[in-house]
Amino acid sequence: MDSECLSFLPRICVALADPRQSPPDDTSLEKLLDWFKDLPNQRNVNGECLLQQQPCLLEFISSVCKCKDTDHAILSFTLKLTGLLAATEQCFSLLEEGGLLACAFERGGWCAPDLWHEPSVRSGWLQGLLNTLNHRKALEFIRENGLIKVLLHLQNDPSLFVSSLANEVLVNILNFMTSSKMSNSSDAAGSAQCPLGPDWVSVSSEIIRAGVEALGSEKHPQVVQGLKLLSLALSQCGEPIRSMLWKDVLVPMEVLINGGSGSLTMPLMTVLQAAVRTPLLSQSDCKVKELMEAMLGAGNGKDCFQCAVLVVTLEKCPEVLKRKAINIILLPLRRLSTQLQEIEKELEIVLVKQLSQKSSCISLLLQSLSGITELAHTRYPFEDIPSVNRSVMLLLRICSGHLPSFSLHSIALTHLIGCCKVQRCGLDTLGALSVYKENVDLRHEVFGVLLEYLQNPDSHATVLKKTLQAAVRWIEVCSPFPDLLQLISRDLFPALEKRTCDVRWEVRDSTLEFIAQMTSALRGNTGYAEVLHTSGMFSILLSSLADVEGYVRASAVGAVGEAVTFLVQQTELLLEEIVTKMMAILSQDTEGFPRRAVVKAFTSWLKGTHPLPALDQSLSTVLSLGGNDFDWEVKIHTLELADVLIEKTLTCYPYAVQISSSPDETALTQALRKLKDLGLLDLLLNSLFDCDRPVCEKACSLLLKLRTLAVDIDRSDVVLDVCGNRWGDEVGSRYLNQLQAKRSLCVINGAKETCEKLDSDLLSIKEISLPNVMRLLDLDSMQRTLTLSSDHVVNSPRSLMEDILLSVQQTEENIVDCY
Repeated sequence: MDSECLSFLPRICVALADPRQSPPDDTSLEKLLDWFKDLPNQRNVNGECLLQQQPCLLEFISSVCKCKDTDHAILSFTLKLTGLLAATEQCFSLLEEGGLLACAFERGGWCAPDLWHEPSVRSGWLQGLLNTLNHRKALEFIRENGLIKVLLHLQNDPSLFVSSLANEVLVNILNFMTSSKMSNSSDAAGSAQCPLGPDWVSVSSEIIRAGVEALGSEKHPQVVQGLKLLSLALSQCGEPIRSMLWKDVLVPMEVLINGGSGSLTMPLMTVLQAAVRTPLLSQSDCKVKELMEAMLGAGNGKDCFQCAVLVVTLEKCPEVLKRKAINIILLPLRRLSTQLQEIEKELEIVLVKQLSQKSSCISLLLQSLSGITELAHTRYPFEDIPSVNRSVMLLLRICSGHLPSFSLHSIALTHLIGCCKVQRCGLDTLGALSVYKENVDLRHEVFGVLLEYLQNPDSHATVLKKTLQAAVRWIEVCSPFPDLLQLISRDLFPALEKRTCDVRWEVRDSTLEFIAQMTSALRGNTGYAEVLHTSGMFSILLSSLADVEGYVRASAVGAVGEAVTFLVQQTELLLEEIVTKMMAILSQDTEGFPRRAVVKAFTSWLKGTHPLPALDQSLSTVLSLGGNDFDWEVKIHTLELADVLIEKTLTCYPYAVQISSSPDETALTQALRKLKDLGLLDLLLNSLFDCDRPVCEKACSLLLKLRTLAVDIDRSDVVLDVCGNRWGDEVGSRYLNQLQAKRSLCVINGAKETCEKLDSDLLSIKEISLPNVMRLLDLDSMQRTLTLSSDHVVNSPRSLMEDILLSVQQTEENIVDCY
C-alpha cells in the first residue's frame, strides 16, 4: 500500500469508529484486512512501524472497544485488525503499553459485552488471537491473562465455525511451544526445538487434559470436537507435544473404537489417518496399527466397510492392514457370486442382513465398487483380479435383469434391477479394471456386458454414457487383437447406428463423442479405416452434422474430424464434400458449440502428418470467419489455428516456397507474405484490439511469438493495408503521430526536402510496413497491461477505501434500490 493510500487511513478510522454511520459490507472489511496483512512488517525510512506512522489506528481500536453502541461487524473487524498489528513484536509492545491488547482480548475490556453473544464477534476474537501467534510475547499474553480457559470453552461453541476456529488456535498454541520462535533473542539461535519450561508444560497439559476429557464425555458434540482437536494436533504438532498427546488419548481412543458408535466412524478414521502419517505408526507401544484393525472389525458392518474404503486410500498403510481392508471391500461382490471365503460369523450375519435390504444393499455395493475403482487407479496387485472382474460383470448383469439361479438373496437383488446408481458405479469400475493385463482374456465377456447395456432400450442416458466410456478404455487395451475389428463391425457399429437416431439428444451426443474417442484410440489401425468406410458409419456421421441439437452437431463435427484422418487415402471429392459441410457450419450455424468444433477440427487436420489438399484452399476463409465470429471462444480457437500455421510456415516454410513470386525473395519474406495472403496477420492485429480481453491476450502472445520466430523481421519488406481493418485506425493514428513528430524535427533542422516528403506521406497513409507496425504497437507493454486482471483498478487499495468511505456515509434516504 503506497503513501497515497495510507493517507486515507485517518478518514477510514474515523468513519468506521463512528456508530452513527452505516457499516460497510463484510466483504469490503475482509478485503481491507487482506491489505493490512503485509503492512505491519513494513517500515519507513526512519525505521518506524505502521502504528508509529499511523497513530490513528491506536485511537480507532480504543474508541471501538470503549463504545457502547459499536456494531458487531466493526468490533469483529477491529479484533482481527488488532491481531494483525500485534503480529510483530514492535507493534505488539506499542499495543500492550497503551493497554489496547487487554482492551481488545480481555472480556471485560469492552463497553458492549453483550456483543459476545454474536458468533461473528467470537470468531473475530479467535481470528485476532490466531493472527498474534507469531512471537513469544503473544503466547505469554495468552497464558498470563488466562485466555486458554476461554479457548477451551469456545471449543464447544454452538457455532461450528467458532468451535473449529477455537480448535485451530489451540493447536497453533501447542505447535508454537515447540517452535524456534519460543526462544528468546538471548537463547541459542537456530535450535529446532525449545525445551518447555514449567509454565508452558502446565499450559500444554491443560489443553491435552481438556482433549482427553472431551473424548470421555457423554455428549456427542464434545467428543467430535475432541477428535477434531486431536486430528489437527497430530497433523501439525511436532515432538514432544505429539507423543504426550497420543499417550494420554490412547485409552479413550480404544474405548471409543470398541464402543462401535457409527456416528463417530469418520472422526475416528480422520484421527487414525493423521496418526498413520506420523512416526507413531512405527512405534509398537502407540498401537496405531491395532486401532486401525479394531476399526475394521468394530461397528455394525456398514461402518466396517466404510473404514475399509478409507484404509485402502492411506499412503503409508501397512500391507497386512490393506489386504484385510481389501478383503472386506470385496465381500459384498463375492457374496453375490458365491465366491465368499471363510469370514467371521458376526460379519457374515451383518453382510447377509445388509444385502437383504434395498437401501443398505445399494449403499454397500457402491462402497465396494468405489473402493475397487480407487485401487485400480493405483494398479494395486489384487490376488485374483479376473475373479474381481467377473464379480463386477455379474453385478452389472443382475442390474440389467439377469438374476443368477444360485443366489441366496434373489428377493433383495430384484431391487438392483434398473438401479442407475449401481449401474453407473459398476461401469466405472469395469472401465478402471481394464488396466490389468490379466483381464484381457475376459474381453469377450466384457464386451458382451457392454453391448447388452448399449442395446437395451431401457438404459438411462447417463448409464449409456458410462457404458461408452468403459468401452473406450477396453478398446484401447484390446486394439492389438485382430478380433476387435470384427466385434466393432458386426456388433458395435449396428448398435451405435441405432443410438445416433435416439430421441434423447444426450444419447446421440454421447454416441458421437464415443465414436470420436474410439477413432482416436485406434489411430494407426489400417483395418479400422476400412471398417469405418465400408460399414456406412461415416455417412451416418455426416448426416449427424445436420442434427437439430447444437451439442450433437458439435460432437458430430468432432467425430468427422477424427474420421477424416483415416480417409486421407480416399477420393479427393469426399474430402472436398467434408470441408464444404464444415465451412457451412462455421458460416451459418446459429450456435457457438458447432462453430468452435469446426475450427478445432481444422486445427487438428493442420497438425496431422498427412497433408489434406482440400485444406489449403479453405484456410483463408476459416481464419476470416473465425476471426469475425461473435463468440469469443471461436475467436480463441481460430487464434490457436493461426498458432499452428505460424509454426508450420516460419519453421519449415512448406507453404511459402510453393507460392514464391520472386526468386530474389528471402525464405522469411516468402513465409511472411504467405501469412499475409492467408489473412493471418490481419487476424492477429484485429484480435489485438478485440472487445474480449482473452482474445487480445492470445493475439498479443502470438505477435510476440511471430517476432521471436522471425528474427530478421526488421529486414522484411512486407507491407500491410491500413484501410478496411479494425486495427488500421489505432495503428494509423500512432503512425500519423510518428510522422508529425519527424516533420517537426525537420522544420527545426531546416530539411525542406524531407518535410515535403513527410507532407506527402501524411496526406495518404494507406500502407505501413510490417516491421513498422510491430514497433508502433509496443507489444511488450501491451502484454503487461493485458495480463493484469480486468478489475485491477477497482480492486486497488485506494478504490476499496473510497468505496468504504462512500458506503459508511450512506443513509436510508440515498440508498438506491438495486431491484
